[in-house]
Formats: sequence, structure tokens, C-alpha cells
Amino acid sequence: MKIHFLGSAASEGIPNPFCRCEHCQQARSLKGKDLRTHSSAIIDDVMLIDVAPEFSQQLLRDGLDASGFTDLLFTHTHPDHFNVGELFSRMEGYGFDIDHPLEIFGNDRAINGCAAVLPGYSKQRFGFHCLVPFVTVESHGYKITPLLANHAKWELCYVYVIEKDGQTIFYGHDSGWFPELTWQWLQGKALDLVVLECTYGFNGDDRTDNHMSLETVFAAQEKLRAMECLHSGSQIVVSHISHSGKLLHEELVAACRDKNITVAYDGLTINVA
Repeated sequence: MKIHFLGSAASEGIPNPFCRCEHCQQARSLKGKDLRTHSSAIIDDVMLIDVAPEFSQQLLRDGLDASGFTDLLFTHTHPDHFNVGELFSRMEGYGFDIDHPLEIFGNDRAINGCAAVLPGYSKQRFGFHCLVPFVTVESHGYKITPLLANHAKWELCYVYVIEKDGQTIFYGHDSGWFPELTWQWLQGKALDLVVLECTYGFNGDDRTDNHMSLETVFAAQEKLRAMECLHSGSQIVVSHISHSGKLLHEELVAACRDKNITVAYDGLTINVA
């Protein structure tokens, strides 16, 4: 499997269009990997995770289109992840030469939110699947397991384990230190690629709620190792990066180097070992 990071920023993007902090001003000047659009990723060019506000521009930037996507996973319904209005362009009469439905997975709020903006949708264009935590479903050869995130107070937010052909990706956005039930499910599960987030940068807390700090990321890495989830070829990537963390791309790379953790940027593609 492989993962392609369409976007690597937290909810404000980098730069935040309304912000003149030093980080945002430097990002405007440096450009390159320090310009970050909202978080989203594609597995194997067919499975989209979340739809960012810049979705169409992300695809154009990376020379992609969405016509071949077979599956869409929503982590939760915060607006930086749930730009569901984009799906209307796949409705009959708007998108042409489409020969398969897009299978959409998420919590009840995500599924109802999709249905609300797609009145009169046909089964030839969309299939909807309301997920239950820790219950594995299958689609197009993938096994998909939603685990509980530590994020929004009034919504069941999901992180995902995605498996195919003996390889496993753990996608851990958005979440602070994972709930105990999620840790229990992961015990002994071999993970080839782990995607975590570092919204808070360094903040001195290795058990953060809602989002992760770098200290929490490093502690999660050690816990996954102790739980025998990581092997010699396992890769860990951090994304969902915020200007409030006050670390530019190369500063994040330096902070993660000794931990052998990769820092994502927009357009990065990683193959699972």
C-alpha cells in the first residue's frame, strides 16, 4: 500500500489567512513545504480519507482527479475534514462517465450529513455505511476498522486501521492520547505505517487531549513499541501541523530525526515497506 498526503495542516492551514504571527509570515516568505493545506490523504490512489476545503485545488496541484476513487472514510465532521459539498459534483447530471459508486464510511453524523447535501442520490453514484467502533468492515479488498479517537466532546470521532494484502496502515487524525479501548484493540497488532498528528508542537505534556503534542507523539511511539505493534520496518509519520506549534518544516524534521519519524508535507507519497 501507499499513502499520499493531499494536505498536512491543522484547522487554520499554514499560513492562516487571518494571521500575522511569525510562523505564518515566515511560511508566506519561504513557501515550499511550509505552505500547508488542510489535512487529507489517499490510500493507493483509490481510498480518500476526509475531504478538505481545498480538495479540488489539492487534486489539481498533484495532477490527480477523483474519478477513480472507490472509497471515502470520514474521521469526523469538523469543517476542515468534512467539506461534504464537494460530493455534489459526483451526482448524476453533474459528473459524467462515472461507472461505479463511491462507498462512504463514517459515523452517524457524517453519513447523515452526506445524505443531507445529496438529495435524490442514486445507488449508482453513492453507497453509505455507518460505522460502529471496533467493528471491521470490508470494501474493495480492504479491511477497515474504526477505533475511537480522543477528540470532539459530542461526537464519536474515529481513527482507522486499514489492511490489505498483509499490510496495515494506522491513520490517527484527529486525536490526543488514545482512549484505553483503542490501545487495547491495538495491542499486538503489527502496524507497517503509523500516521499521527502534532498539532500542539512542543508543549511539555505527553498525554494531551483533543490533539497531540510532539511529546505525546513520542510517548505514543514508545507505547506502540512496548505493545509489539512496531517492527523493524515500521514507519511513523506526523501530519496535521499547526502554526500555533511554532515549528517550520525543517525545525519539525530536526525535532523528529532522532526518533526516526517522518514529517509529512503537502504532496508527500510514502510506500509501505
